[in-house]
Amino acid sequence: MTVSVFVTIWAAGASSAELDERFRGEPLSYLKSSSDVLSVEFYTPEPGDVPVLDDVPAPTLIVQIDFESAEPAAALVRANEFRKLFTSKEGFNPAAEKINLEVVEAVHFDIPGRETPPPRTAPLSFVVRYYGPVRDAGDFAKFYMENHPPIVARFPNIRNVLCYLPLGWRDMGEVTDESLVIGNEVVFDDLASLKGALATEITEEAIADSQRFESFGYSSHHAMHREMVYRKRTREIP
Repeated sequence: MTVSVFVTIWAAGASSAELDERFRGEPLSYLKSSSDVLSVEFYTPEPGDVPVLDDVPAPTLIVQIDFESAEPAAALVRANEFRKLFTSKEGFNPAAEKINLEVVEAVHFDIPGRETPPPRTAPLSFVVRYYGPVRDAGDFAKFYMENHPPIVARFPNIRNVLCYLPLGWRDMGEVTDESLVIGNEVVFDDLASLKGALATEITEEAIADSQRFESFGYSSHHAMHREMVYRKRTREIP
């Protein structure tokens, strides 16, 4: 099981490069000091002529922090130092407009022709999120996982398909606000591969499937460049 903490920041007054530099300083050092943190990855908006599927602005920066289980992830987000460094808007200059904090279980799906889901190494992530309100978050997530990943896994040149489930999603019941219901991520080598995949008839199948989703609040779709900025070293057994 992999549990991921996502910090998603919208800061129109700052560039992605400025936030990237800021988070490589004290915030990243803080995460490296934890023996429970497996890896840290930064997502920044992919430059160029990117596909636009909705009117939600792209985040300025996304930070993904991975753990082996839920307990250390929960402990991290409760820590005062984490809140000061990652989720306090006052810590930004200029101030961030919005910061989302999400603690989720990461689920990797099979890719046709591969015996097991391959590791996520390709750098282009098409990041999708679905938010409430929704009648039953568990029902929504279950239907989504049973139907949508098998469709998008057939995109040509796709490298990975993942879903991100809020912890306790089976028991969430009705969601009355804009909380995360489920996240999805499809991974490609580059923007050209993503655009080529979206131009195929599989996109039409995915859109048709999405029309069967239970009513929800809104969704977001963004092409992001992902970079591994820290990976915990494991001791090699002689």
